[in-house]
Amino acid sequence: MIDVKVEGSAGEIWSAPRVLTHLGATADIMRGANTARFPVSRPLWTLTRHWLDDAPTDLESADGYREIVRRWLHSFGPGTEDDIVWWLGSTKTVVRAALAELEAVAVSLDGGDTGWLLPDDVATVPDSGPWVALLPVLDPTIMGWKNRDFYLGPHRNQLFDTRGNAGTTAWVDGRVVGCWIQDETGVVHVRLLETVSASARRSFDAEAARLTEWLGGVRIGTGYVSQAMRHDVPEPPAGTSAR
Repeated sequence: MIDVKVEGSAGEIWSAPRVLTHLGATADIMRGANTARFPVSRPLWTLTRHWLDDAPTDLESADGYREIVRRWLHSFGPGTEDDIVWWLGSTKTVVRAALAELEAVAVSLDGGDTGWLLPDDVATVPDSGPWVALLPVLDPTIMGWKNRDFYLGPHRNQLFDTRGNAGTTAWVDGRVVGCWIQDETGVVHVRLLETVSASARRSFDAEAARLTEWLGGVRIGTGYVSQAMRHDVPEPPAGTSAR
């Protein structure tokens, strides 16, 4: 518990939350072990050097931006300059400098946009075969890019809340086709927004059963509820997807 107030400029008072934010920004403290049971988040704050043992050394701003952009490209590339600027909350000047220093490779994306990849990540990615996935709210996969039409299609308004936060999502072969919810007993149900193949439907049924078992009856509460999660949606007709 923090019971401290800090006087700022012109009589401004910093309460505990702002003090914690400042100490986190200066890398003096960070969130440590969770003191509550899953899925409640109630972490303890701890000194960075205690949690990490060897705390990373401070970086100059340009070096820090470059490393963050490198990690974004490693996880989300290829992506556009606008994607990185939006995700980083920085300027095009900063992003362009980081891309140049990383010797990022420009590639053509579907639709004609220019994307960027790390120089050691330009090999053709092998086809992983058919797959489905049920992802939680705010999963990095759906929140990683600003330009999302290539995996959201026409479903953006149904899968994000009014503040731009993603609800749960159901994926088939790299595209979002719906969401998932839990009923009062904790059983997971998939809500589809478009027709998928019969094999994908079977895979979703199996994944929903697996997730239900893993959650063990625990219902995941969240403030990020999309339109598709909140309201029943018409069941797409059975049949093979046109995709």
